[in-house]
Amino acid sequence: MSQKSVLIKESILTNKVFLDNKEATIAAGNLLLENGYIEKEYIDSMLEKLETQSFATYIGNGVAIPHGMSDGSKYVTNTGISVIQVPEGVDWNEEKAYIVVGIAANSDDHMNVLASLADAIEDLEDAKKLWSETSVEKIYELLSENL
Repeated sequence: MSQKSVLIKESILTNKVFLDNKEATIAAGNLLLENGYIEKEYIDSMLEKLETQSFATYIGNGVAIPHGMSDGSKYVTNTGISVIQVPEGVDWNEEKAYIVVGIAANSDDHMNVLASLADAIEDLEDAKKLWSETSVEKIYELLSENL
């Protein structure tokens, strides 16, 4: 299996609007699918996680991290993330998510990706830069530093 970059520019969308966190999760999953990180079944696993363990899909500072159940990792072909910026925010666990980061990782890479992502947004000001940044190139630069 050839390893591709965890984040590619084709997996970043800006200025999107979603009705709810389910729609945002599906969009994040579709980006992962279109860019060869997952098989279609992984999106169902992401939705199951959202329904049964929603608390695990929002990490604070306006950032949601929809990802699949642990047994969904069998549908991950390459570890990767998708990033969707939602300037108006989307309701997520009684919070607002302005950045939705879809995560596809096998069990070994899962914690490394989460730790790198946490580094990128642990400071509220850093997270807010992502909320308002409209350039895919700039978002890629900001997140690639940590991945």
